[in-house]
Amino acid sequence: MRFVREARLLPLIAGLLAAPAARADEPRAIATLDAVFAEASQRAAALAGAPYVAPADTLPDSFRGADYDAYRKLRPRPEKTVWGAAGNPFGVLPLPRGWLYPHPVTINLVHRDGTIGPLASPDTVDFVDYPAATDADRARLGASGFRAITQPGVAGDGYEFAVFQGGTYFRAVAKGQSYGISARALSIGTGSAAEEFPAFTDFWVLEPAAGDDTLHVVALSDSSSAAAAYRFALRPGSDAIIDVLGEIHPRIDVSEIGVAPLSSMYLHGPADPRISADHRPEVHDSDGLSLTLASGERIWRPLANPKTVQVSALMGDITRFGLEQRQRAPAAYADGEAKYEKRPSIFIEPLGDWGDGEIHLLEIPTANEYADNVAAFWRPATPWRAGKTYRIAYRLHWSDSWQGAGPARVTATRVAAVDGNPALRRFTLEFAGANLISEGALKPDLWATAGRLSGISVRRNASGAATLSFDLEPGDAPVIELHAALAGSSQLTETWLFRWTPD
Repeated sequence: MRFVREARLLPLIAGLLAAPAARADEPRAIATLDAVFAEASQRAAALAGAPYVAPADTLPDSFRGADYDAYRKLRPRPEKTVWGAAGNPFGVLPLPRGWLYPHPVTINLVHRDGTIGPLASPDTVDFVDYPAATDADRARLGASGFRAITQPGVAGDGYEFAVFQGGTYFRAVAKGQSYGISARALSIGTGSAAEEFPAFTDFWVLEPAAGDDTLHVVALSDSSSAAAAYRFALRPGSDAIIDVLGEIHPRIDVSEIGVAPLSSMYLHGPADPRISADHRPEVHDSDGLSLTLASGERIWRPLANPKTVQVSALMGDITRFGLEQRQRAPAAYADGEAKYEKRPSIFIEPLGDWGDGEIHLLEIPTANEYADNVAAFWRPATPWRAGKTYRIAYRLHWSDSWQGAGPARVTATRVAAVDGNPALRRFTLEFAGANLISEGALKPDLWATAGRLSGISVRRNASGAATLSFDLEPGDAPVIELHAALAGSSQLTETWLFRWTPD
């Protein structure tokens, strides 16, 4: 993946983004998508050329100190959805500040006539549970982000399919899914003690026309290390797609950039049953990292809830990566309220050549399911330099599964102690795919960086799926990397990777 570097910006329309709506007798500034994005990138470049200014603490006193339950009482009013009338393809509903979201963002509407106007109305929030809040406090509350709704006002068809809120976080769902994994526009220093969280400061949402299948959004972000402009194209459906184009302007030289970062949660599962007090068999928003190489090889790395922070770096000519929720059986979670089986997977396709780099997977210990403890992102091989402009493009798929044609997939990973020999760990891997059904003998391709492997066996069931089992005697090794696949005349399955550490 060759990363494209751009030193030249698109043509600019000076001052367009700040222009108020024109009177009927005045010439109007025509705000096209390209022009809005170009101006946002120019603003980002100007920010990056000056010292960083942190956002002011302007949250009104009436809303300070709100916890999760108190924040939920600031209910957005669905009847105030912008473009919310039946017949419009999309609607937008602002979300209030408070709790984890104290800083304001400016939401601008780019009207179909080419004019731009700010969305700043306190009547989009229900304040019934905040009777002590003054009118002045309500007027100054402001927005922290917004919801995107498809087919608003159409019973049975309309649903919320995306949210932009907090830092540069955004989430989406395909139809019938529940929110889970999040994406970010940019991460800096993820996994380090000095992680930095760039934040969106301004949005421009383009008014859709009748029949549009895509909602277009432009965003500006800033942080102490970089400012950036982004263009998002949101398309809901059974495979919800968000196309991203970004122009990032480093303020300083940055070595720990995270491109297309994903954030998810993994508490426990059959491959990592460390949380024994939980009655639920599995608890996670994602259960593995999926990679596709230009050679066609596919890699599956089950997630873990480790005892200590661990980072894995995976190199190669990667054409797709993502965090996947493969387990779709409700009984596997035994949690009818959380509906983990409906959480989306995210697959990322780089558009254009990203250059040399590697995929990083960060796994952080957690004792509960209430915060993300997994991150995955692409890190360029060389630092990004102040004064340059880095242009990136990629597509995110939010879906149940995106297998397509290819090798048999890993459908389960189970790890358990061996009765009578506490030093052994028994691994059981299940593979399923049409190519396994017609194949004759299956040969295991299995190795470990340390320890001793024994009891290796491959067996088939009536449906053609295959199970590979083996025992690992780790000895005194603190970390062991495991590799497995099944082959006939050639490799027939994904490559399974696993990092073993002592319980």
